[in-house]
Amino acid sequence: MLLFITLILLSRFLPKSPSKMTLIDQQQSHYFSTCPALANIQITQTTDSLSSPFSLLNWNIYKQQNPQWSTKLNEWASQADLITLQEAKYDQALIDFSQQQQLTYFQNIAFNYKNDSYGVSTSSRVQASQACGTRYPEPWTMVPKTGIATIYPIADTVLESSSSISSKESLLLINLHGVNFTFTAEPLKAQVSPYLQLIKQHKGPILISGDFNTWSEDRTTEIIDTLVNEGFNETQFTKDKRLIVFGLPLDHVFYRGLTLIKAQSISTIASDHSPQLVTFALPK
Repeated sequence: MLLFITLILLSRFLPKSPSKMTLIDQQQSHYFSTCPALANIQITQTTDSLSSPFSLLNWNIYKQQNPQWSTKLNEWASQADLITLQEAKYDQALIDFSQQQQLTYFQNIAFNYKNDSYGVSTSSRVQASQACGTRYPEPWTMVPKTGIATIYPIADTVLESSSSISSKESLLLINLHGVNFTFTAEPLKAQVSPYLQLIKQHKGPILISGDFNTWSEDRTTEIIDTLVNEGFNETQFTKDKRLIVFGLPLDHVFYRGLTLIKAQSISTIASDHSPQLVTFALPK
């Protein structure tokens, strides 16, 4: 009874979640496709295909609470073709950043708090052809964690129409913020499940990046073993500056069907997490 009363009182102060999963892009278009069901994206610009080599920036941006976030994000983004952010506050400053860097983006809102929206954000220099998202509630707080899957044409892709592409292969990028407050790894396993279905049906290279909240051996094993069984490699960093909790890193970049060229783990005080900047070559 005491626990029930505590949760009721706590709920008055928790962030409010959207009524349903919604992806928003740079044109303020809304998409409601829950992974693994992909939505075709209306092509709004003439876009090149993703070429080789290319770089991915992954960063939990800590809700843009540190005043240095904008300077550092612009610095690192200038070196990146794909950007996956977690704990991203969807405000005019983030929109301005995307416009300044000439990036297209998707934001999947997890919750609203004090008139601001937060979630994961995926940006790119090449416009995505398809996208979907997920929203998975924390078992205790019920405040969701979100994810986004996007598909990009690669070098030999030919645009067929404004809403679809024709290619033997494309790049699948998955950006995930893992559920955190759980006693077991089962909720994290369930959160990843829709993306495993996407992985099984995708013909082409794949990147999976994000803050997986892998602070326990069980959670780490669940993520790494599952993805290794699907043929993924985990990016390793010679000078590893990733956030460590209970001796384990929370942020990861996994890849399949790509060649790793360079991996950087960058120290910063612009967030409680440090970013990863990784360069890959596409298959020939």
